[in-house]
Amino acid sequence: MDLVANVESFPKPGQSVIGNTFDVFPGGKGANQCVAAARLGADVEMAGMVGNDGYGETLLNMFDGEKVERGNVFVAQTSTSVAVILINAQGENQIAAIPTANYAFGAKELEKVRNAILGAGLILTQLELKLEVVGELIKICKKAGVPAILNPAPAQRLPDEMLKGLDYITPNETELELLTGLHAGTIDSLYAAADALLSKGVKCVIATLGKRGALIADKSGKKIIPGYRVTAVDTVAAGDAFNGALAAALVGGKTIEDAVKFANAAGALAVTKRGAIPSLPRLDEVESLFSISKK
Repeated sequence: MDLVANVESFPKPGQSVIGNTFDVFPGGKGANQCVAAARLGADVEMAGMVGNDGYGETLLNMFDGEKVERGNVFVAQTSTSVAVILINAQGENQIAAIPTANYAFGAKELEKVRNAILGAGLILTQLELKLEVVGELIKICKKAGVPAILNPAPAQRLPDEMLKGLDYITPNETELELLTGLHAGTIDSLYAAADALLSKGVKCVIATLGKRGALIADKSGKKIIPGYRVTAVDTVAAGDAFNGALAAALVGGKTIEDAVKFANAAGALAVTKRGAIPSLPRLDEVESLFSISKK
């Protein structure tokens, strides 16, 4: 669950600030990405874990309402994971995630969902589970030939073995710098950082660049796909909207370039509304904005 406070400016260390509003929204990267893909027409199943509390019950009911299959969402004897989020007047965010139930998902649970993984058209994962669980999930996908997208957030360094043979990785600029140790502030340095990931065996790097759009880098070359101009209200879940839309578009048969244009549209629309899951756009909204880039 996302505990969201709006403030004029972020507090400095040791400083208290007066907030403007406070809300509680269903969230979590995995849940956000599942709902984003489902709202865009994909057939989606969530695998994960919630706690045995009111937040967990709210999330399970939310999946039912969003038509996300949740038979592989388990209930841990602990609290549901939360994120404490501050959003400033410019729509920027600072987030502290407390994993609790997410980190209770381990090898036993992963084995329980193996058949669902093997039957999937594509797996989308991120780093709110324990790193060793994500690593084992990617191994299963590689061995079975199931395409996988890794959204490397929250940002952390990853072992080379996890990257080798990975189909897609979708870092933002901060995550790209942490993954490679290279600055990514200019076009040339961005390309160099993407090349560093390709050299480790990633098949396709899709780096999200905020309002600038996204970079596609693979063995055929590199290209920046421009973003859409919108008024940002709240950037929470913009990356999740992008990743869910990317997954839905790829499974739906779009080319990589069109899939990224489609995902850019979803990410742009998400920043125009407050909250995580409440901000995730519907198919007609994304297709309308996506059609602009096709003209």
